[in-house]
Parts: sequence; structure tokens; C-alpha cells
Amino acid sequence: MMRKSLEELRALLLEQKAILESMLKLSGEERQVIIAGESEKLEDIVRQGFRELSKLGQVEKKRATLHKAIAAEFGLTEQDLTVSVIAENAEPHEREAIVTLQKELTELIGQHSALNKENTELIKAHLEYSETMLELMVEPDDPLNNFYGGDGRAAAEKKKTTGFFNGQA
Repeated sequence: MMRKSLEELRALLLEQKAILESMLKLSGEERQVIIAGESEKLEDIVRQGFRELSKLGQVEKKRATLHKAIAAEFGLTEQDLTVSVIAENAEPHEREAIVTLQKELTELIGQHSALNKENTELIKAHLEYSETMLELMVEPDDPLNNFYGGDGRAAAEKKKTTGFFNGQA
């Protein structure tokens, strides 16, 4: 019974690894698209990333259920069952496979996290740049100039455009 559970765990971890590799590849593509400023491609990549994330969630649910079963087999609580505990009680070839997968998954998660953080910073920089450019083109010199009256409607006497584009055709 234990061998079957460990083989199922190994299969699920391999499936998670493949999904994480796909997500890492997508994050790399996302980085290139962000740098190139190709926003139309970004939407497709993000959509693909969400599909992969959904797959990962489904596999993680299966893994959590299996984790509960393996914990019961060992007579442990789910919190006490770790990869180290599984490795201690596994055959040498099973132990090696599971520990190797744990290391590979940890590395993939670290790479993915770092790349996503970088992508977030790139997107933030692009948005700040775009906002600055828009402000230079349409904002008045006086940032305290309020375009709205007390009733919340645009106050015609307060509209003053000093930017290149004034919104009128």
C-alpha cells in the first residue's frame, strides 16, 4: 500500500513540476512582452498563466488528499508528515526520487517567484512612465488647479489646459 501511495505522490509531484515549468516559461515570455511593450500579447500570456494556475490548483487538491492518506498510513497528523518523514520511511530509490523532486520543485518555485517579482516591477515602471507622459501632455502647470466645482461637475471657469493635447478635436 505504501509503495502505491508514494508512487502516486511521485506522479503528482512530477505533474506539478511540469506545470511549474510551463508557468516559468510563460513568465519568461511575459517579461519579454513587457520589455517590448506588446500589451496585446500580454493579455494572452496572462490568460495562459491562469489556465496553468488552475491546473496546478487541481493537482494540489489531489496531492493534499493523498498527503492525508499517507499521514494516516504513517499514523501521523498531516502537519507532522513532511518530505523528510516520508524519505526516512521509504525505500532508497523512492527516497531519492522524492527528495530530488522536492529540490527541483523548490528551485522552480524560487525562480518563478523571482521572475514574477521582476515582471511586477517592470509593469509598475511602464505604468509610471505612461502616467508621467500623459501628465506632460494633458495636465496643467498648476497641479492644484481643480477642474471641478462644489457640485462635482466640471467648472468651466476652472478648466485651463496647458498640455499639448486638450481633449478637443
